[in-house]
Amino acid sequence: MNKKKWNLAPYLLILPSFIYLAVFFAWPMVRSLQLAFVRDSQILPVLAEADPDADVVGRLEMQTQVAVVDRTRLDEVLPNGRTRPVYWFKIVGETEGGEQIEGWTHQKNVFIESRTTSETARVTSGEGAKEWTLDYVERMVNDYRFTNALKTTLILIVLILPIQFVLAIVMALVLQAQLRGSTIFLYIYAIPLGISDLAAGLVWVSIFTQRGFLNTFLQQIGIINEPFIYLSADHENWMIVAIVLAEVWRATSIVMVIVVSGLQAIPREYLEAGELFGASLWQRLRHIILPLLKPSLQVALILRTILAFQVFAVVVAITGGRVLTVLAYETYRWYDPGDSGFNNPNMAAAYAGFIMLISLAFAVFYLRTVRTQEEAARE
Repeated sequence: MNKKKWNLAPYLLILPSFIYLAVFFAWPMVRSLQLAFVRDSQILPVLAEADPDADVVGRLEMQTQVAVVDRTRLDEVLPNGRTRPVYWFKIVGETEGGEQIEGWTHQKNVFIESRTTSETARVTSGEGAKEWTLDYVERMVNDYRFTNALKTTLILIVLILPIQFVLAIVMALVLQAQLRGSTIFLYIYAIPLGISDLAAGLVWVSIFTQRGFLNTFLQQIGIINEPFIYLSADHENWMIVAIVLAEVWRATSIVMVIVVSGLQAIPREYLEAGELFGASLWQRLRHIILPLLKPSLQVALILRTILAFQVFAVVVAITGGRVLTVLAYETYRWYDPGDSGFNNPNMAAAYAGFIMLISLAFAVFYLRTVRTQEEAARE
């Protein structure tokens, strides 16, 4: 009887994908969540005797106020062979849980005004320790800019996605129709793909500034007599309009490429049958094209929603990030070690983790709601 021979080729082909996911996705995600939920702290081990090798009787947190009930002076041998006098203090203190700890500690671990007469001290150093905590998440939620950042981000998503998908479908249908000169349309549509986020924001800043193209045009045709300041703290709605236009102009082509690939997968016989039975363009779009485009629309929705949660450079270019803020900018602000940031990687990780979780929630929602008939029938 011949033994079945294992085909290792598929496993060797998929191995690079697993390595890529582990190195560039799983490991950074774990490290980010660790920063958001783990706090590095110092804990003082209190010893049973005035000896570094004595048993530990308990541990006290930093800045704990303790009572000094006894002290002893010992000679400590230095590496060069000389000795110096050091003090050990017998202290009594309470943990955060209310447990009373009594034992000895070295003078280097406490702050005490007088080593010979003071009866109180404060714990100032100890051993490094890691503990799970929700402090950073609570601090993020209670941050006065968190609510505004979340609200602005959701408003941008609600406004940007419908406009982009309508325009992308129209652009894809124009290309699919193969009209004369449609290649030119493709080149025009693809221009924003070669422009960075920051450059796109600067383009639209030049349109909406006090002496920008929009004010100049409106003055020339006589609609306004003096420039209108669109991008200011008093006109946040105009800032949102500018960001929406910049994002729609910059990223609609990405959705269009996905929709075009989906249209090319639709058999032409279906569309020709619809025309044969007298279906209008709207009827063919509603009953043939959109149902068959659902897999492509799933991908486009997930991709654009994730990118919308990450919108950053366009917002900074148009608003500076201070008047109107989004979640991605708050992540940067907490991480930035410069004068404008807080240099707090833990809080930045909390914001980044929140963006990841809410993006995953939207992705699951799209997968559950935008489904083909075959996917719905399998359940």
